[in-house]
Amino acid sequence: MVIVALLCINTAFAQQAGNLSIRRPEHNRILNCLLQQNNGTNAAMKSTGGIPGERVIAQSTRDSTMQNLFDSVKLGYSLYRTSKYDYNTMIYAYNYPYNTSPVFNNNGGIFGKPQVLFDTFMRWTIDPNTYWFGYYETAYATYDANSNMTGYLDLMADSSFNPNMLYANKFNAAKNIDTGYAYNWNSGHADSAFKQFYAYNSANKLTKDSTYEYHLGIWRLASKSIYTYDGSNNLIQIDNYANTTDTSFLLPLIEQYKYVNTYDASNRLLSVFSSFFDGTALSPYIKDTFAYSGTYTYHNSWKEYQWDPINGYWAPWYYMSKVINSGTGLPDTVMINDFDSLLNTWVPHTMEVMTYNSSKDPVLLKDYEYNFSYFPAKPSFFTFYFYGSYLDKTGVKDVTSLNDKVKVFPNPTAGTITITQLDVPKNTPVSILLTNANGQLLSRTSIYWQNEAQMSISDLIPGVYWLVIQGASGNILHREAVVKQ
Repeated sequence: MVIVALLCINTAFAQQAGNLSIRRPEHNRILNCLLQQNNGTNAAMKSTGGIPGERVIAQSTRDSTMQNLFDSVKLGYSLYRTSKYDYNTMIYAYNYPYNTSPVFNNNGGIFGKPQVLFDTFMRWTIDPNTYWFGYYETAYATYDANSNMTGYLDLMADSSFNPNMLYANKFNAAKNIDTGYAYNWNSGHADSAFKQFYAYNSANKLTKDSTYEYHLGIWRLASKSIYTYDGSNNLIQIDNYANTTDTSFLLPLIEQYKYVNTYDASNRLLSVFSSFFDGTALSPYIKDTFAYSGTYTYHNSWKEYQWDPINGYWAPWYYMSKVINSGTGLPDTVMINDFDSLLNTWVPHTMEVMTYNSSKDPVLLKDYEYNFSYFPAKPSFFTFYFYGSYLDKTGVKDVTSLNDKVKVFPNPTAGTITITQLDVPKNTPVSILLTNANGQLLSRTSIYWQNEAQMSISDLIPGVYWLVIQGASGNILHREAVVKQ
């Protein structure tokens, strides 16, 4: 058993209750990581650097029959750390999973900087034994100045059946993960321990990772993965070596999995051919193909096939398709299909309809379960997403000193402040924002500038606040600390 400190896709629990369960958790987590390489440049992925943004703070799923809570999540943040929605698998990837598969570099290291940078995470769900809704787990995360995750502690409600996990990561000068540690923390001590080392090439792409397990008082090599790239730094092959039958760690490692990947001219993942060791040799396993619409970097079609060794062909298995709204550029309807081998055709399984807010974040997912004849008029499940505001100051050239053409007075004040002489032409659209010391947005006023504006802060408690003046393009024109007496 090997632990890999990697956050890619939430397979431990159903964030969307009606989602088709992932049949091959390790395989699909690898696919999601590969797909994430493109998402950083996707036009639909909002970038809130230096402007007010929002981050997911809660999620709640109810069934439509009894309106009972099915699954709920609550998250807490500090500073300007945020969240990113995954348009490939249509989820927020919350957890830091315990797994045995290879890992690889992913535009800065998804295992070092997750998609949801929470500090605290709490989850409530249905107990499979009692069928009662209740508390399930709490997780705590810590980060360095680059928002790389340095520590993660997972505390389960029932540690006798769900051992607590503790992860710790170290990073090199290039801000890539260098070493990852994982402990199965049971009854106050490390029941088992693992550590993983990472090596990179000159382009900061991961070329090798090696995982060691602490066994009989000695760290012993348990697995390793080798990564190969093309001239565009696309990951074209992963070779994973282990020996699952050798409890002594003395036998040489055998290649267990191989992933061979292809890409289009825009470096988007087109196909993944995977093989696994069947006890004698590497044999075909699963084939995945992806299609895209326009310049979008998340797929609008994903088909999966499993190799049939008896008949010698790729048997259709899974099919996800998305309808992308031409106005927003976001997938608002997702169809998940299974293959009926008797009828030799794809048949519906689930239909998901998503509603977004003005920030292009999901606010409501309606999940319809196919009943062998048609989709019901009423959704089977409703999932609600809730957000909190913050000011993201990353990746933006911010002002480093006060603009001497801007005057904010009186400061300190107990009531109203006046802002004068902003260095922009009259009738230019600007926004005036007020945040607390932690960057949480308190108010935002959009106006056409007339050389002077006023803002009342009389209802705020005494303390220090940030006044931010933002141009129409999102650039920061002025920022100043305001003291409320």
